[in-house]
Amino acid sequence: MSRLSPSVRLVAVALLLAVAASLRLLSVSDWDPTAFTAFGEDAVEITEYAETKLGREVKTRILQGHDGKYFFVQANDPLVLEPEENATVIDRALYRSQRMFYPLLAGGAGLFSAQVIVWTLILINIVGLAVGSWAVGQIAVRHGLSAWWGLGFVVNVGLLSELYIDGAGILAFALVCLGALALEDGRPGWAAAAFAAGALTREVMLAFVGFVALFWLIRRRKIPWLVALPAALAVLVWGIYLRLRIVPEPDVNQVQEITLIPFSGFIEAVTNGMSGIGDFLLMFIVMCLIVLVPLRAWKSDVYLTWGAVGFAVLAPFLTVFVWQKSFDISRALAPLVTAFLIEFALARKRSREPVLAS
Repeated sequence: MSRLSPSVRLVAVALLLAVAASLRLLSVSDWDPTAFTAFGEDAVEITEYAETKLGREVKTRILQGHDGKYFFVQANDPLVLEPEENATVIDRALYRSQRMFYPLLAGGAGLFSAQVIVWTLILINIVGLAVGSWAVGQIAVRHGLSAWWGLGFVVNVGLLSELYIDGAGILAFALVCLGALALEDGRPGWAAAAFAAGALTREVMLAFVGFVALFWLIRRRKIPWLVALPAALAVLVWGIYLRLRIVPEPDVNQVQEITLIPFSGFIEAVTNGMSGIGDFLLMFIVMCLIVLVPLRAWKSDVYLTWGAVGFAVLAPFLTVFVWQKSFDISRALAPLVTAFLIEFALARKRSREPVLAS
């Protein structure tokens, strides 16, 4: 392994860590991949849907389960060709179906069976952890750091949480990291494609793209239309298509994760919803990152850091449903952690550089 390049070694280690984390859950779940899909004991309709598709019982978690169960349904009909048979079992189907790229890949654009999908959902996230680590490692190298700082992607606790629920956050963040790397290398077209795919994986990545564009405007007095516009257009076009295919549930608020009152969700979580010292510790770390990452970004020339500021700005507007559990807030704001680690490394590097006498 010593003869391999640092980037290859980084990918190998990231893959090893991702596979080990996956095997940990599989080994205690009778090697049943539906342990990742997070079907819920109380989500009877969607669990019965899965058991019908798979022809067997599935592993369930307490209460409603988590995101993976929705992506499983979407992967069985990623182009929303038969919404009456699939999307109808998803709550807030219009909102959740906006995140289409992960289930599109997992479902092989509609060609894979349910038996294959429960494995591809896991495999994509394992590969995503390796690809994201490579992209961050390459960004680090471009700024004079060791490629090993790319491990700041795979060891990100929020992304590991995504792995355990077949969440889309790993793929979404990996894609925008690839986009940030493309900008480092002067390839705006590739960056635009990666940003568009990231936004279609998780629409909140528009905040990442938007703040890359904003910092670009501030620094260069020019709006990077080629970089930013495709992501917005991709989300808009897919959203229009969904509204032609899915009839939203009446009297149901499709977006329940965003509030217009800053920090109201945070305050409610602190006063009513927190359950342990671990949650409070993570809350403290998150609040520090909300301040530190924008401060670093103001003087930084790292596109990854510019984009992560979007999550710092978004954080105060997250509702109690996101803030009250460390599991959820770590996933929602995962880009802040990786960006901070890169900026921390850069700060250490600069502090060790000799100061030239004037």
